[in-house]
Amino acid sequence: MANPSATQSNKKTPSVRVPAYQRIEEDIRTKIKDGRLPAGSMLANRHNLAREYGVALSTAQQAIAKLTADGVLVTYDRRGTFVSHPAPAESNGAGPENGAAPAVPIAEKRIARVQEPFYDSAMLSGKPASMTLGIVTASRIDTMSYSDIEIFWSCLAIRALEQVFSEAGGATRYYHWRGENQETCPQGLPEDYAASIHNGIAAVRADGADAIAVVGFCDAPNVSDEIVRAVDIENVPLVYISWHEVQPPLAQVFYDNSFAGYQAAQHLLRQGYQRLIFMVPFADAWITDRIQGARTAIRHAGLPEETLRLYSPESTTLEPYDRPIAPTRMYDLSQSFFTKEWEPLRRGPEPYGVIAPNDDTAFTVMDVAAEHGWTPGRDFGLVGFDDDPRSCARGLTTVRPPIEAMGEEAGRLLLRALQGDKNGQSVRLRSHLIPRASTSLGTK
Repeated sequence: MANPSATQSNKKTPSVRVPAYQRIEEDIRTKIKDGRLPAGSMLANRHNLAREYGVALSTAQQAIAKLTADGVLVTYDRRGTFVSHPAPAESNGAGPENGAAPAVPIAEKRIARVQEPFYDSAMLSGKPASMTLGIVTASRIDTMSYSDIEIFWSCLAIRALEQVFSEAGGATRYYHWRGENQETCPQGLPEDYAASIHNGIAAVRADGADAIAVVGFCDAPNVSDEIVRAVDIENVPLVYISWHEVQPPLAQVFYDNSFAGYQAAQHLLRQGYQRLIFMVPFADAWITDRIQGARTAIRHAGLPEETLRLYSPESTTLEPYDRPIAPTRMYDLSQSFFTKEWEPLRRGPEPYGVIAPNDDTAFTVMDVAAEHGWTPGRDFGLVGFDDDPRSCARGLTTVRPPIEAMGEEAGRLLLRALQGDKNGQSVRLRSHLIPRASTSLGTK
């Protein structure tokens, strides 16, 4: 009887295979044990882990879930997954025998670890525990002028950036700069408070910054060239947070203006607006991108190109966007539209949706429409961009840039760079459409 049993055993042995997720789990445990993944270090994201081990995303997620349940790893929402810190030993006057760690229930370990910072800065590759982030921006964030969208965005991004970096055990230093082409310092402040971007970067470096974040939502495209000339990005981790994409080698986080235009047009079409007007009172690269995105949405919806019409001033060369005079230009264009164009359009069978270049100009459209007795949401649809702080109160549907997410992503890129990951990345983030009353498509 022994021989059949042995035969059966021999037949079963070759068929026993370790599941892929267990192999990943065991490999990560080994790397933690031998020091390749020290406490506090950040793991690659799930997609990269799946590619590294040649498995499906769900398999990598299963392995991480098991390690997290065991307290080996800890995951922080929107920040990443990290190797847990060892639970502190409880002293009762006598240490454990042979130096072994005291037995602590897994649940207790996990609770203790979650309360600690999610990243151990002392584990940085060759960096001191007291790492410092230098933040350089062209916006005077201390003015607290939230009516200025650039300042508002900068404040949001910096808050998110500081949150990520401080939870990693770091501190921040702030320095304001102004472009060299500006003749006076913004807000009438002393000239010596602001300087060129080169001097701004030099200032935070002199203040002990180990890494640098440049926040420039409304900067000119050539600012990226100035940044590269101002700092050795091969040796100093730096990320540029911007509204436009720049060419390598500068690492950056930016948002997708083309997709924002796509979202605006797509939303209006889904709400039932069958004809769209894109108001174009001035010219700029970001407006061109949004128009292109809107046209793509029209094409993807299977509609003819003429579904979207651009409305610009007659016989006038479009000037670049200039924030102080933009409302005036938009007022003239809106008056022309509602005086000359709107009456025959509103009598047609197809409801119209209007896309403004941004929220600030959309407010002008709302005001001019009110002068003529029309209301967005009831008589026509209206979408803006930027989610200006006033948009909520005015019921304006808008496309909100992912400003906080941009700050968080910049913080994560810098932390990875401080760990030795010198591969500069270009991270494109998408906006979020916020539906409000202005696109409710009321009855005529």
